[in-house]
Amino acid sequence: SRPASMSDNPPLTPDRQPAPIHNEYFVLSRHGIYFSARSGSLKFEGKGQLYLSTLRMIFVSDGRGSMNAFDLPLATMRDEAFNQPIFGANNLTGTSAPLDGSSCHEDIKWKLAFNEGGVGTFLPLFFRLLTEMRAMLSQQQSGTIPTATAIPVATASEMLQAAYVDPNDPTKLYVTQPDMPVAVAVATPLKYD
Repeated sequence: SRPASMSDNPPLTPDRQPAPIHNEYFVLSRHGIYFSARSGSLKFEGKGQLYLSTLRMIFVSDGRGSMNAFDLPLATMRDEAFNQPIFGANNLTGTSAPLDGSSCHEDIKWKLAFNEGGVGTFLPLFFRLLTEMRAMLSQQQSGTIPTATAIPVATASEMLQAAYVDPNDPTKLYVTQPDMPVAVAVATPLKYD
């Protein structure tokens, strides 16, 4: 068994939701996801729920698979692509740099397959959040280590108010934040190399 780390087993609340990071705002969740990732010789996979926030995507396994949860920060994503294969489920693929303290030491190649329903609600929100994160990162001074700065709540709220809701997409939008137990400590902000 591998040691727990930020990438491949981020903190969860007792009811198996991602523990929020300081200033993080959850935008949506989506069930019916198959997740797989590879970093060097390490492989992760599972079925479960996906959460999208102003900082990251968090896959939470339903208990079947090689991990409890997996963190994919928006700030480290690159080469992302939406794929519509002739056979198989629509999927989102990409690459992320490993986080400090992770058991992953090489780039993480990941795939999220949408096994239940469409993606007409999820995709526009994901790509808008990713674009906002990249704009924020490009405004930071060069030569410093970027710190995970959440996309402002007002920006996320505007996105949600303008979101197209696809009746074939089982994505659950968070107009208010999901209940998080008070006893849960907030995770520390992420630093990226």
